[in-house]
Amino acid sequence: MAGQLILVPTPIGNLGDLTQRAIGALQSCDRVACEDTRRTGGLLKHLGIDKPLLRFDDHVPESSVEAVTQALARGETVAYCSDAGMPGVNDPGFELARLARAAGVKVTVLPGPSAVTLAVVASGLPNHAFSFLGYLPSRGEPRRTFLQKLAGREETTVVFETPHRIHETLAELAEMLPDREIALGRELTKLHETWYRGTPAEVHIQLGSEHRGEMVLVIAGAAAKRVVGASSASHEGEDLPAWAWRFLEAAREGGMTLREAVKPLSRHLGRGASELYRLVTLRDAV
Repeated sequence: MAGQLILVPTPIGNLGDLTQRAIGALQSCDRVACEDTRRTGGLLKHLGIDKPLLRFDDHVPESSVEAVTQALARGETVAYCSDAGMPGVNDPGFELARLARAAGVKVTVLPGPSAVTLAVVASGLPNHAFSFLGYLPSRGEPRRTFLQKLAGREETTVVFETPHRIHETLAELAEMLPDREIALGRELTKLHETWYRGTPAEVHIQLGSEHRGEMVLVIAGAAAKRVVGASSASHEGEDLPAWAWRFLEAAREGGMTLREAVKPLSRHLGRGASELYRLVTLRDAV
């Protein structure tokens, strides 16, 4: 008799998000396949569960594929856990589920945490239609082509990005989609969860030098109307875009001096800090 494969969602940061059904599946299964045996092993230890672990990641050896296939053929129940979140979304759980279905094995998917849907709802951007495109290409022409195609997408788009590339991505988006509204979520569901919202340039400034934590980027579609803040067109008769004035106002209200506030702004605008300082002081004097 064929066994069963259960895809078990695991917390993306907060252990309290693990459901009772997920715990029950891990307790009752015969073995657990997972992306990272150390990470999943730590979760099982926390739950007081002792099960045989089998690595099944993007570089899975043929021996692991055979081991899962044989376990299912023996009638065993195999639970699969990704590193975090919903298995089968942007991870090897997709291939494992295809393998099980091809073998005539029952596949059960448990509901649970998902960074994608969480980010769409928390972003505040239109979510009646959205696309998830996984991780951005890391470099070169494929990356630039990918970003250029975002300009024509009418629906909201969700992508994952690595912490060490997020600044490069925001700078590229500021160049290609300067007026598009975006939201960047960092460390979702964790103690230091943070959201940054605005145009790519505004978000880049808000992020500052931060380059740690898991990043989820949500980009409004081409047809979306901007609802956060005012238009990013320049103020009448003033030589700065509206978002730059808003940033300076917020920074000064937050306790920064004018000299401190214009420094990051000058880097993003490619203009001298002294020039911006003079411009603002002249405006203040009017």
